[in-house]
Amino acid sequence: MMIILFLASFFMVFCSSFLLCSIFEKKSFSTCFICTLLAAFAQIVVTFEILSVFNAISFQGVLIFNIVFFTAILTAWLKKGKTLPKPQLKRFFVRVFHALKKDKFLMLMAAGFVFFVCTAIILCILVPVNSYDAMSYHLNRVPFWISQGSLNHFEIADDRNLVMPVNSEILYMWVMTFVKNDYGLTFVSFTGFIASVFSLYKILDLFGFSERKKLWSVFILSSFSSVIAEASSYETDIVIGGLVLSGIYLYLNALKKRNNSQIYFSSLAFALAFGTKTPALIAFPGCFLLLIYFSILKYKKEWFKPITAFCLLLVLNFLIFSSYNYILNFINYGNFFATDSSRIIHSFWGGPKAYIANFIRYIFMLFDFSGFRYSEYIGQYINTAKFFILHFLNIDPNLGVTMSDGNVVNNKLMDPVVGAGILGFLLFLPCALTCILLTIKKEKPQKYKQLIPFGLLFWINLLVMSGTLGYMVFSVRFIGFFIILSSPVLALSYIKKTNIIKVIVLFFSLSYLFLISTHLAARSLKSTVRAYKEASSITEARNRISCSIYRGYNGKMPFCTVRDYMKEEFPKGSKIGIFPSSDTRTYHMKMLDFQGYKTDFLLYENIDKHRLQDYDYLVLTDLYQTSTVVLHPQNAYKGLYAVHKTNVVFSQDTPVKCFYVSNKRTPIFGKDRSIPVETVCYASDDFFEKNGFKIKKMLMFKSAHNENRNVVTIYERKN
Repeated sequence: MMIILFLASFFMVFCSSFLLCSIFEKKSFSTCFICTLLAAFAQIVVTFEILSVFNAISFQGVLIFNIVFFTAILTAWLKKGKTLPKPQLKRFFVRVFHALKKDKFLMLMAAGFVFFVCTAIILCILVPVNSYDAMSYHLNRVPFWISQGSLNHFEIADDRNLVMPVNSEILYMWVMTFVKNDYGLTFVSFTGFIASVFSLYKILDLFGFSERKKLWSVFILSSFSSVIAEASSYETDIVIGGLVLSGIYLYLNALKKRNNSQIYFSSLAFALAFGTKTPALIAFPGCFLLLIYFSILKYKKEWFKPITAFCLLLVLNFLIFSSYNYILNFINYGNFFATDSSRIIHSFWGGPKAYIANFIRYIFMLFDFSGFRYSEYIGQYINTAKFFILHFLNIDPNLGVTMSDGNVVNNKLMDPVVGAGILGFLLFLPCALTCILLTIKKEKPQKYKQLIPFGLLFWINLLVMSGTLGYMVFSVRFIGFFIILSSPVLALSYIKKTNIIKVIVLFFSLSYLFLISTHLAARSLKSTVRAYKEASSITEARNRISCSIYRGYNGKMPFCTVRDYMKEEFPKGSKIGIFPSSDTRTYHMKMLDFQGYKTDFLLYENIDKHRLQDYDYLVLTDLYQTSTVVLHPQNAYKGLYAVHKTNVVFSQDTPVKCFYVSNKRTPIFGKDRSIPVETVCYASDDFFEKNGFKIKKMLMFKSAHNENRNVVTIYERKN
């Protein structure tokens, strides 16, 4: 029944969005399609924002808004002439067919592209949430929001659940509000992939490139390992890639057709991206310069008119569709973007030399061998070159580093560290460098003149990121996002004639599309199919995949074991208080709210605000609680404890004790008395017994990985 209701919601959202867009775009189906995706996204976001204001998030509330929007837009469409743009599918496929006939290499790549798309769809259908980030904050936030009926901040030990932008998670919540499960949620990222390649194709079409160059660029972008990995994942870099690139396309199309409505949708795309992930903000300065460049190219002296309209509409759309959580951050933490902890840990540090070093490191991140072992043979030479440059510039190799990559040239297929792959430095890097050289060449064809700003955009984005964030191994995902934005430059790499370079490119393209796409570390197609064959039900298979620790979906994650124990031992209706740590994957335990339980996640720092006697059971996920949500940083300076060397001596004998940890770069007890970034709290041995509880069970988990090494203590209320 709930699936039928969701399908009804889905139908109303997309039909109303398509009708709305057809009012403004009556001829071009492809442009209307992109606008429809944006309008649907915006409609879902504003629906949940309004419901959140009244603490009324529910499937009934969503359906009411769906009906209101659908009725209003249908009425407007009927009054505007009842016209719909028609897709020119026959003409499109004829063009593609003729292009493939002229180049057999493209035909093979097309087969690989279709295979990869089908593989990604199968993985999106079959694979449930099984990534650390998703179970820690991406998807983890959703059941909290649904349980409390709002998008407001909640009590949790990991501040990423609170401060990160929320738009993509609102899409997840749209589904989970109805089905109370994570079926098909990775289609959000897959849609980002479709928007990316579609916008790339349309941008090159605007510039007048041949069908073969357009298809080549789409197939090469789809062959990048970062794109392959993210198309079926919970990572959102490809989502903002699709949003921003579609925003650029709509702006360029608006300049060509002098269509103001498309400037609105362009600004909407950027605004939605700002509310989805912060790298979109990092990329905005470069994108804004690109939009100005094309405005001058098309409008000459009146270039300021379209860009002014874009800016005004961007501010409006941001306030409506993306500002919600930024405002909450400011209210709760005095900063629009982050807690003090998150800001200090991730911010840039080290001065001018660190800025230069970061830029160099990010360039070397392009040398990625995801899925291939070649790095084991030449990785040392790549690192030698990097260290030589840093040494020549007299820069400490560790300066500016926040989360080190261990100077390892990646060849893994793990989502957080996968880069663009071999084609990233084999094709994209030369194309981006060629754009720099083209700026000095006086005579250049108009087509390639329009690619120059896209090449420069990549380097501008790297320069901005180098001084915005401390260097992190996980920033390779942001580089993948920048590559998507600059992907039109791939048209420069197409060669009509067959030569050794084209053969090498074809080999790696087909390798990634056919092989790498089926062998991702967290989503191996073979292991996924085997898990479903061996399971007695779909639910059992999805649970095995989601809870697995090792490749091949073997082993069981500790907190799935804890969840299963709670389901077996706790009666339905039990109220459970859980004390998590910052690295606890809380998703599976919070999902018990949809199975007849009531879970609250508690912090020791707030212990005086909780009535422990209201809970039937308490669960301590470890012997002590670490939290990046520092609720009372002032306590570090108010004499609640004294410090002697490395030993913390508490000046007060309290049953719950907390001490505050500072960033290693800026010690809290130094001259600057910097802000604490983490609390470590624990309760005295008899604290819970004195509050009416007794130990029911202790579970000990041993693992080589910290997040899977825990001592879980479960208390039950005394009769």
